[in-house]
Amino acid sequence: MRKKDIIAFVIVAVVIIFGGFMFVKTRIAVSENRLAANITKAVQNKDGQLFLKQFAKDQQNIKFSEIGAQSIVKDMHNNSTDSIGEIGKIIVDGRHVAGTKTTYEFSVESKKVLGIFDSYYLTTRRSPVKLYNYTGNGDPLKVKITDGGRNQTITKQELSSGLFPGKYNFDVSSGDYDGSYWIWGSGAGDTIDLEITNDDY
Repeated sequence: MRKKDIIAFVIVAVVIIFGGFMFVKTRIAVSENRLAANITKAVQNKDGQLFLKQFAKDQQNIKFSEIGAQSIVKDMHNNSTDSIGEIGKIIVDGRHVAGTKTTYEFSVESKKVLGIFDSYYLTTRRSPVKLYNYTGNGDPLKVKITDGGRNQTITKQELSSGLFPGKYNFDVSSGDYDGSYWIWGSGAGDTIDLEITNDDY
């Protein structure tokens, strides 16, 4: 191979390697600024899916997490007394968004991509839900999440294992009893007591 060809090959290799690193840095690794921008965009557009994507994978995969994420961006969009354009920065800085229905607890963590670049993401804690049946009815409780018309059954085990933060609306029935309830998880990890009562009880 001629010297000229070797130089050309080295230049091409350097360009490819540099381009690859830049692609990883700008497209795969998420900077703190990009994380903040994604959060702000999600709240501005009330986009629960985009908001959920900013969390660790295992938290994205919590059952019904998309319902909680959607309720959070809606709450922040409608009730925040902070500027919506600053919400991402507020969260990434470790502060709480003011004016929301509950004080959400999120943390920012990072992981290495290719062992070089820091990629930032959000984490939070599940809220376990403990059911108490005070209806005076001996039949087991049946709980359905009614958000978005889904009407999906949720088991006692799924409730006790914890829900992603946010608001969840339930239809609870037991025998001839039927009632509507809601909870609002903050991400602090505290257990939420859901007391099912009969007005006549």
